[in-house]
Amino acid sequence: MQGGRKAGWANNTATKCGIRKAFLKLSVKPIMILSAPWLSRAIQLFAAASIALIVAAQLGLQNPYWAAMPVWVVAQAYREDLVLRAVLRIGGTVFGAAIGWSALTMIEDPMFSILVLIFSVGAGAAATFWIGTIYSYGMLLAAITVAVVLIPALDHSVDTAQLAADRIWCTLIGVFVVTAITFAFTPPRPEPPPRRAVPPPWVTLRHGAIAAGAALLGIGLLKLIGGPGGISAAMALCIFSMLIAGSRYPAPILRYMPVGATIGVGAALAYRALDMILPDPATMSALLAVPFIAIGAVLRSHPRSAPIGLDANMCFLLAAEAGAAGHGLSAHLQGGIALVLTAFLFTALFRHIGVVS
Repeated sequence: MQGGRKAGWANNTATKCGIRKAFLKLSVKPIMILSAPWLSRAIQLFAAASIALIVAAQLGLQNPYWAAMPVWVVAQAYREDLVLRAVLRIGGTVFGAAIGWSALTMIEDPMFSILVLIFSVGAGAAATFWIGTIYSYGMLLAAITVAVVLIPALDHSVDTAQLAADRIWCTLIGVFVVTAITFAFTPPRPEPPPRRAVPPPWVTLRHGAIAAGAALLGIGLLKLIGGPGGISAAMALCIFSMLIAGSRYPAPILRYMPVGATIGVGAALAYRALDMILPDPATMSALLAVPFIAIGAVLRSHPRSAPIGLDANMCFLLAAEAGAAGHGLSAHLQGGIALVLTAFLFTALFRHIGVVS
């Protein structure tokens, strides 16, 4: 009888211990998730992108989504790289805006602007590839800014000075906010960066020629299609070609960029559909983007989704024109489809004619 009681007591004790262990596992798991480094990073990126977008919208800038874009690329793993990227982003943007403005105002000839665009994209990709370190970021941003200023002007009449100034102000806002928010949480580099390797000249020239050819194709589509679809196709071909052709190791970009672009455009169309439903979209467009930015921050920060997070966020902002008045769902649909198709087209093309390490 006594042995049976002892056995029962032992069984009850074991059951209670098992329940306690299970409860502790369930209790500790949320704590571990909340204390994960990627979540802290996601909160920082979310705060920076949201604040930059809302500030730019409140200041009345025409393209406030440009202010949120630097957040996703200026934030870095090490403090030295963060500061250097911030400086290069500003310097490259100002230099590129000056080139675009000069091309449109000093020589008012569309053919001259086209030549400047093709040369800037090709030279920017070649210089970015040749430098091959974080210092190449300034050249890349200068060439991208030339495309951002010139492409809309090749489709319709724009206020060139305002467009260039808009780009600069948005860049200053985004860079300042992301640097201020993430600087204290970004550790210093523990060791010097790897030494630069000099690439073969023929590879550098080949990648520059590929990007220039993509820009020429983009201009052809711009003239053929026109409107939001043509602008998006031309913009995507110029930017995607520089990102891929300018990279020493483009394989990850080739793999993840089309997927990220598809996710970003899908989110952009959902954003614009909701924007149409709201009673006062003009004042709510920036606030409506905040939940999408929150999801994007998680995508960019979580280790499993980080490779697609960058392109998803950038394509969302670009296709949705988040924070701006917008052009109607049909126009955004045309632009989004052109953006996604261009991503798949160029990645497939580069696999055959580019040099993939």
